[in-house]
Amino acid sequence: MYMLARVFQSLAERKPDLDAGVFAYAKAGFGDYPGFLSAFGYWIGSCIGNVSYWVLIKSTLGAFFPVFGDGNTAVAILVASAGIWLFHFMILRGTQQAAVINSVVTVAKIVPILIFIVILIAAFKLDLFSANLYGGDLTGSVFEQVRATMLVTVFVFLGIEGASVYSRFARERADVGRATILGFVVVTSLMVLVTLLPYAVLQRADIAGMRQPSMATVLEAVVGHWGAVFVSVGLLVSVLGAYLAWSLICAEVLFTAAKTRDMPSIFARENKNKVPVAALWATNIVVQLIVITTYWVARRVRADAEPDQRHVADPVPVRGRLRAADHAARRDL
Repeated sequence: MYMLARVFQSLAERKPDLDAGVFAYAKAGFGDYPGFLSAFGYWIGSCIGNVSYWVLIKSTLGAFFPVFGDGNTAVAILVASAGIWLFHFMILRGTQQAAVINSVVTVAKIVPILIFIVILIAAFKLDLFSANLYGGDLTGSVFEQVRATMLVTVFVFLGIEGASVYSRFARERADVGRATILGFVVVTSLMVLVTLLPYAVLQRADIAGMRQPSMATVLEAVVGHWGAVFVSVGLLVSVLGAYLAWSLICAEVLFTAAKTRDMPSIFARENKNKVPVAALWATNIVVQLIVITTYWVARRVRADAEPDQRHVADPVPVRGRLRAADHAARRDL
């Protein structure tokens, strides 16, 4: 991830005439069609990623309000839909206003993480930490454990190219590279501390069985119920801020690609507040449609995973049946 951050820093300094990050570099290096594929793939992938924010928000609320379930109930989808369009019309009032709100949210979401870290440092138990890291009952080799964490690690660093996407707003080109490296250092530090410190206050087996968001459960085990509420509120603020930022990025990528004729020109339209209105509408319509599909996808996965009563005596192993269900769900997706 550090090498990737350095790549974006180097490209920002060596190609100051290119804006919109990934898509612009792909076009300059490999031609128009790869540039289009990069822009479209980045945009649609980011739209799908935005859906995960709403699922996380609703599942977090589900820990306190059962009506939200795991984030895929009808009520949860209605609330998510209201949130999508609330953010949509707020952004239409101006990206500068949205950027100010995002700055405030960034501070608000870091504070709970810092308090979590301070509390766990105060409750640090060296013997428990050593037992969790070097004790028995570890399954798999080190390589397998590292591989298992790669998906989470990549997810944490989503957006590492964010400064490059908004490079056209930078006062100096060097600011793009500095912002990329500074963001990498801050996120890495927070991730390492939040990941390791729980092993100094709880047994590894207890941590593995915790409900998401696990940070809330860890703090609740240390300070009581208010810790879970505190982290959950911080998580909601954090995820809403992330959704706002990614909504802006999605619209920006589609808008910039349209200006360079790599996307239909309609997406280059702006309203009186200088907001890429057509690109924003397209982004949120796609997000809305995918959010609605989560209602049926989740139920299909459960239906395929639950063995039917008439197949109780089926000699096919349970693991094979679950694998088949997983393949079916992937095919539907």
